[in-house]
Amino acid sequence: MKRVFQFFLFLTCFFQLTQSLANDDPVVSIASHTLTESDFEPTPEELKNLQDDPMGSERREMQNFSTIVEFVQHHFVLDFAKENNLTAAPEFVASFKAAFGNESLSSEKLDELAHFAALQFAVDAYLYQTHGGRVVFDQSHPMFPIEAYFNAYKAYTESQQLVFYDDELANIWWLGFVRPNAIEIAADEIDFSAPWWHSLGS
Repeated sequence: MKRVFQFFLFLTCFFQLTQSLANDDPVVSIASHTLTESDFEPTPEELKNLQDDPMGSERREMQNFSTIVEFVQHHFVLDFAKENNLTAAPEFVASFKAAFGNESLSSEKLDELAHFAALQFAVDAYLYQTHGGRVVFDQSHPMFPIEAYFNAYKAYTESQQLVFYDDELANIWWLGFVRPNAIEIAADEIDFSAPWWHSLGS
């Protein structure tokens, strides 16, 4: 029932969002970067797909929320790393490229992805060492120090470095850190000495 309620809040919030895409009202700000409603304006092709797909509106709303999550996470990592003098370890950048390099990725895109992944790992390790707390498995983040990130985002919110301009959107964002059914990593299995992909390319 709780998941149904959360999904209902999600749909309600983004139904309201998609009805007012013609302006530049802010949706969320993080570390001096702002995502506005006009950033979600669909292309003509996307509009056609919305009309042709019975579930088009719901898919669009989910895509919009994913965009918000990625925007906040990306700029948080860049800003937090800068403020705490964290850098991407060259050996982790190299191992990412060895594990995931393929013909479908340009060298520039691979460099970008590898550098960000290694930088995010440096932030993960720093946050866990600083805050400790619960670590869970996430499909895109196999060793996610969720409690440490929650504390860091709260600090950004209190200092107005992270601002959601819609209360329902903020509620959905913070509910994402509850995850009562997530797979929790046992304390003796938590290891931030190297990222999960480091041994894949060897």
